[in-house]
Amino acid sequence: MNDLAVNFQTLNTEPRSQQTLLMQAARYGDLVGLEEELPEAYVNARNSDGNNALWFACFSNNPKAVQFLIDQGIDIDNQNDNGATALIYSASAGKTELVEVLLNAGADTALMTLDDFTALELAANRKIMQLLRQHNAK
Repeated sequence: MNDLAVNFQTLNTEPRSQQTLLMQAARYGDLVGLEEELPEAYVNARNSDGNNALWFACFSNNPKAVQFLIDQGIDIDNQNDNGATALIYSASAGKTELVEVLLNAGADTALMTLDDFTALELAANRKIMQLLRQHNAK
């Protein structure tokens, strides 16, 4: 067993985080792991913070992992315990390519965090701001 598999198992069983193996594969942008876990996993499972695997795929900054999960029917507009979505996170973290993927998949730009901020209001760079404005103008 490789070290990565051991880490997945350890994190998967940690009760306070409630992270699944699918979430761990997404966190590392591991497409093979995502494909292996998906048949056994509930794609819309949420961890203790209310994040689903899409959030972790965005954290990994892997557009292919993000698109894979979208293609599997993951809730693209899942809001975590703070109201943030994968789009809000990606916009605020300056992940321009992921913002494009999420927008093309139909992510809702009107959703707000608990502090009433949208992805546009939290955009970390000009390109993301332009993408969100163009999308909203449609």
